[in-house]
Amino acid sequence: MNTSQAILRDLRDDRDFAAAPLPDLHMSSVIVGGGPAGMSPLIAASQGGFLEPLLGGGLSVIERGAAIGAGEIGRYVITSDSSAATIVDCVNASSAPWLMALRDHPATRAVAAHGEGAVPLPLVGSFLDVLGGALQEVIAQAPDCAVLTRHEALRTQQLADGRWRTELRGPDGSTRGVVARVVVLATGGHQPEDHLRRQEAAGVRLVAALGDKLIPSGEAMTKAGLHDIGRRLAALGGGEVAIVGSSSSTIATALVILRLGATVRRVTVLHRRKLRVFYPSAEAALADGYDEFGPDDICPKSGFVFRFAGFRLDSRALVMAARGIAGRRPPPRLHLHHLAPGPDPVGRAILESADLVVTAPGYRPRALDVFDRHGHPIALFADGAGTRPLVDGACRVLDAHGEAIPGLLGLGLAAGFTSGPEIGGEPSFSGQTNGLWQWHNTIGAIIAARMREAVGV
Repeated sequence: MNTSQAILRDLRDDRDFAAAPLPDLHMSSVIVGGGPAGMSPLIAASQGGFLEPLLGGGLSVIERGAAIGAGEIGRYVITSDSSAATIVDCVNASSAPWLMALRDHPATRAVAAHGEGAVPLPLVGSFLDVLGGALQEVIAQAPDCAVLTRHEALRTQQLADGRWRTELRGPDGSTRGVVARVVVLATGGHQPEDHLRRQEAAGVRLVAALGDKLIPSGEAMTKAGLHDIGRRLAALGGGEVAIVGSSSSTIATALVILRLGATVRRVTVLHRRKLRVFYPSAEAALADGYDEFGPDDICPKSGFVFRFAGFRLDSRALVMAARGIAGRRPPPRLHLHHLAPGPDPVGRAILESADLVVTAPGYRPRALDVFDRHGHPIALFADGAGTRPLVDGACRVLDAHGEAIPGLLGLGLAAGFTSGPEIGGEPSFSGQTNGLWQWHNTIGAIIAARMREAVGV
């Protein structure tokens, strides 16, 4: 048994290391974050048939929680914007034995039962936890590989030979390092307070103007947050809610708030971007009388109209009804207001009269503190003003000048990945590309290929 294998054995035994810190582990690759995005490069490698050689170079997954899997996705009470069939595609369309073995698992069947429809995210979370558990077993069986749960990545620093040393803090408070050629940041996103304080709508700063009426969407979409909204409106004898945002989660939040019933008299969505609708083809859109698109709004690979910018599934149905598309009748309690740039007196009046205001400003990447070989901090592009991406179109983490940092990769919520021609999408789309199918396939494959290069296979 070599040194790394002995260290990993002790880690798996969960012994007390406080008295005798472990030497550094040496791996080919490290993935920081074991949520849906962090698992994706390994799922993509399984789909491509090269997971085993990838693990052969030594790999570790660092996860703050007790297990890899769903991350925070199961906390949210909204439904998915991907179909059930798409979510379980990584299992049902795979030839990898460990994935095929999950096809008849109750969690897989519970998701698959929704067919081409949306799925409640708690069910998606249960499926991803099962997927994570199976992947964790595969990694644990590989020599010189480990899933280090209840470990927090503190920082990563480049060494003189170009590798990266990522410092970890274990469950007992001790620290240790993992040295690798490639570090993948799958650290998720959040809605930091300073980001919320900068949000404006209708010409007003939301936090300053609305105070306690304001609720971040990250809270409103949880079971506790939705219960709090219902409780506060019921105490008023019913009330009005305004939601500021244009994303799929914005419309999904509107839908679950409307389902609170009579306690919600009115929901108004104040959106900056035009609310686009997905269609499988231009012909299908035109058959519905929907002609708000041009050639640049059609994906050249799939023929889909607004493949990435358009609303899908439950959110699509609600937007189509609210806008009266295809002759649908608008829901009586839902209203839309397209915000004008700058001051918007009508929008401001809606915000001021609402009893509660949900703001959906998007998410910012958590990233990780990064240092050069001399111990100096490396500022990241995402640290700058605005909503700059963490990564480029090749999933490479960018420094403050927008240059790729060798050996650092990233993906996931708020990473800011934009799709290139190999992935497709409508040319007019300028947002970031996210979603389980993309992570498990095209985006995950980009990361997996880089990790494979590090192993030399």
